[in-house]
Amino acid sequence: MLSLFIIYCINKMDLNKVMLIGRATNNLEVKMIESSNTPVVNFTVATNRKFKNKEGNLMEDAEYHRCVAYGKGAEVLGKYLTKGKRTYIEGRLRTRRWEDTEGTARFSTEIIVDNFIFLDSKGSEEGFDEEHEENHSDAVIENEEVPF
Repeated sequence: MLSLFIIYCINKMDLNKVMLIGRATNNLEVKMIESSNTPVVNFTVATNRKFKNKEGNLMEDAEYHRCVAYGKGAEVLGKYLTKGKRTYIEGRLRTRRWEDTEGTARFSTEIIVDNFIFLDSKGSEEGFDEEHEENHSDAVIENEEVPF
């Protein structure tokens, strides 16, 4: 029965889902969207992968992922997620388009954070002594105005 549901979903639904485990590349700064008085935080998560090159040497590569969180999730991330701390991020991809000062079309793809879990061990961060999980999938922001 479950396999029939999965086949139905694959045939009938689209999926935009991102799951990352990585480290914050900087300390976060929470800003406010003035038009809706909603907290927002933009940050980057780095993920690493190890592999062997053609010569058999062990190599390491880093990928950097732009993330944005809104509402209570932005406040919690801004307070507790600091540079170098490991986190699980779950969300969806969004690509924004804008024109620069010369009129050239620019694009930016980012992860809209729905859920997150701080992964560092207990006591590893001052003022935060337990694993913390947040679910903010119910937060809906229309006509997003991101101040950056």
